[in-house]
Amino acid sequence: MKRAHLKCIVSLCFAVAVFSLSASPAHALNDVTACGQTLSTSGEYVLLTDLDCSGTLANGIVITASNVVFHLAGHTIASSDCDFSKEVYGIFVHGALSGIRIEGGTVRGFTDGIVLSSSQSRVSAMTVTQACLFGIAVQGSANQVDTSVVTLSRLDGIGIGPGGSNLITSNDVSDNFRVGVEISNSGSNNVVQSNIINNNGIVDHEQGGVAIFGGQGNRILNNALNNNFQGIEIESPGNTAIGNRVSGSVDTGIFIINGSPSVVKHNIVFGSGLVDMLDDYAACGADIWRGNNFQTDLVHDIPDGGPKNGCLR
Repeated sequence: MKRAHLKCIVSLCFAVAVFSLSASPAHALNDVTACGQTLSTSGEYVLLTDLDCSGTLANGIVITASNVVFHLAGHTIASSDCDFSKEVYGIFVHGALSGIRIEGGTVRGFTDGIVLSSSQSRVSAMTVTQACLFGIAVQGSANQVDTSVVTLSRLDGIGIGPGGSNLITSNDVSDNFRVGVEISNSGSNNVVQSNIINNNGIVDHEQGGVAIFGGQGNRILNNALNNNFQGIEIESPGNTAIGNRVSGSVDTGIFIINGSPSVVKHNIVFGSGLVDMLDDYAACGADIWRGNNFQTDLVHDIPDGGPKNGCLR
């Protein structure tokens, strides 16, 4: 009797749970159908069609409310307008917002593809291409950009700063004219991790894969960087590059200039056109280079003797 009673109670609970779930109202989706549309109320939005905003000098979509989820649903927002004075953006997220999610489509052209000024927000599964300046500009804090393709920006693929504690992970950031991922404007405690970063800086013949121009506590971790002009460039103190694979850099694989003290450990760097590893400070200053696998090096413009000698190790 006890066993039969237990079975009945479990069946009843299951039936109640199913009824409760099926009785919940469907979640409403708000339609996005036009260039320049502003998403000003929290909620979930879906792009119903491709948008070509060329010739309008209008932003693609503007988000002015927190807790907005914007599904592009495989569609494209595009513009051939490139006017630096008017700052035409594909998707623009205002500052002082949080909880924004942008996903699942393409932004092509505009001055900047996506500008994320909010905090605790996410861009995922996007293709951002052919921006006049930045593909994705991250200007807030505690944001994440992941599983996206950022390519053919005429300046940088992903730019971070001002802001901090952002995570850039599992993206393909390639063929951008200057830098793949750039950190500046006191951008601090950001993490660039597990990305494919290829062929950046080739057009402009400068910078390249990842460049830190300003800020500290940034970590460049476990990325694959191939055939960039420079691999990883550290020009601000207090940053770290660990576990990256850097190959075929046109100029230098990893280098520190104006960035001491910083830490470079457990990287594999080969096939650089000028030198695999370079430190601009005599005796490497206060920099720590340990456990790296490489062939050629320079310290203060003088060869350092290879991986088993000197301060570059």
